[in-house]
Amino acid sequence: MKITVDLKYFIPGILALVIAYMTVTSTIDNYISFAGEANAAGFFIMSTMLGVMLMIGAFMPDKK
Repeated sequence: MKITVDLKYFIPGILALVIAYMTVTSTIDNYISFAGEANAAGFFIMSTMLGVMLMIGAFMPDKK
């Protein structure tokens, strides 16, 4: 079984995880102003889920 990396899912996955990291470290507050801590937490959860799902899609094995 050969596992390939699909770049059209890998690169956006890395970007989504970087945005999630920036949310945790509060560096994204320089670019986005959140209305409250709950909004920042929701943004973190959604960007983390997007990054994880894209990374799963990037490493799916070939069915050939």
